[in-house]
Amino acid sequence: MRRFMLFLLVLYLVPMACRAQVSPVRFGIHANIISANINATLSDIAGLPPPSNNVEVALSEVYGLGLGGGAHLDVFLGLLTLRMSADYIRISPDAEKFNSYVSASVPGIPLVYQSGGDINLWSGTVNGKLVVLPLPVVKPYVTGGLGLAYVKSSEVALNFNGSPLAPFPILESQTVGTYNLGAGVDFELGFLTIYGELKVTWVMLKEGTSTYVPIGLIGVSF
Repeated sequence: MRRFMLFLLVLYLVPMACRAQVSPVRFGIHANIISANINATLSDIAGLPPPSNNVEVALSEVYGLGLGGGAHLDVFLGLLTLRMSADYIRISPDAEKFNSYVSASVPGIPLVYQSGGDINLWSGTVNGKLVVLPLPVVKPYVTGGLGLAYVKSSEVALNFNGSPLAPFPILESQTVGTYNLGAGVDFELGFLTIYGELKVTWVMLKEGTSTYVPIGLIGVSF
């Protein structure tokens, strides 16, 4: 029992001693896999003849997982941390989902996805991060913040009845506002902090407010 109590004491004191030597400003990197819900509809597809020109495709139904990552700067203010992040995220259509969705929604319309349609998002955010349980090593927290994002999509190539249609962009290029809410856990290992986080981000697109959720996010600050 004494050894166990001594172990807990060391587990508490070592990170605290290391923390005292660490600058209140720290740099870090992070990466994630996301699931996107794009609240926009692809309609008036160029080159489709009547009545097929009335076909509409909900983008939330045809996009798969996306990859993202970036860098962040943390400013420690006690239990509260100010985090400034710069991120890049890329989301691509899923060909099987696209073709299955069109077949189910408008049977008999020979519209097939070929390539393109990638959505690229560059963003900058400022978040507040509040520790809710200041344990020695493991520190759960909540977070929320605001930012700006530049969104651009590559041209998508579709095939109609065996003939290619003229490529066109999925979304208009635009700079829009974002906001986010989430929670995470820091694992403090001396001068190194590893964290996992789940955060919902709303992107205020001209075509409709969209969201994306990290399925897996991991980061490190040093």
